Amino acid sequence: MRSNQTLKYVQDMRSNLGQLNRAVYRMTEVLRKMDSFVDASDPDVDVPNSIHAYQSAERARKEFPEDKAMQVAALIHDFGKVLVEFGYPQWTIVGDTYLVGCKFPAEAAVYPDQHARLNPDAAVPELNTPCGIYEAKCGTENWLCSYGHDEYLFQVLSGNKDVHSFPSDLWSIIRFHSLYPWHTGAGSGGAYSHLMKPEDHLLKTRVLKFNEYDLYSKSDDEFRITPELVQYYDGLLDQFFPVPLRW
Repeated sequence: MRSNQTLKYVQDMRSNLGQLNRAVYRMTEVLRKMDSFVDASDPDVDVPNSIHAYQSAERARKEFPEDKAMQVAALIHDFGKVLVEFGYPQWTIVGDTYLVGCKFPAEAAVYPDQHARLNPDAAVPELNTPCGIYEAKCGTENWLCSYGHDEYLFQVLSGNKDVHSFPSDLWSIIRFHSLYPWHTGAGSGGAYSHLMKPEDHLLKTRVLKFNEYDLYSKSDDEFRITPELVQYYDGLLDQFFPVPLRW
């Protein structure tokens, strides 16, 4: 990941995968496909991602029993990992993300010195300033993250917006949930605060809250998927996503 996730790579992936011409799946199909995927980058969970999806959704449901959209967001947040179905390796699907096109942050969970040794962009002066290719306070909508399941699902949701009713304010929460240098980095502001617009502070707060459903559900060893649970969440997926989506 640290060797290959360059600015050009991310731009190419966004362009190629953004065409959404590889498959047509119902969301319930994608949930079943998560049965066969175990995230090798995640030290906290060694079960198929379908189990983690239900765990996350149930944690959101417990706190917000009436907020069906948030429950769905927790359920689907990792669905971009379906990229493995198209032959992509895990290094471009999972793992903590970071911005490309600017200086690699000290707050990153991955080792900054290793990134500097391995990533070709580290030798390009204009890509190694605090702003790099960005304008100060440009806002999260202009950021380019290292490409992974987060960005891919965001592209799927936005590219199919005319055929589903999943609220757009939740798309960015999904998009940035693995951007740990930003929302969970060292220091009071974390990384990239100089690239934020004022309204991005609320988004960061929402991502941090959302990550409670993601991270703190992984230790629930007693969790069981029942037929009633499957029926409930299949119904929610069909409610928000009534037709197949382009992937």
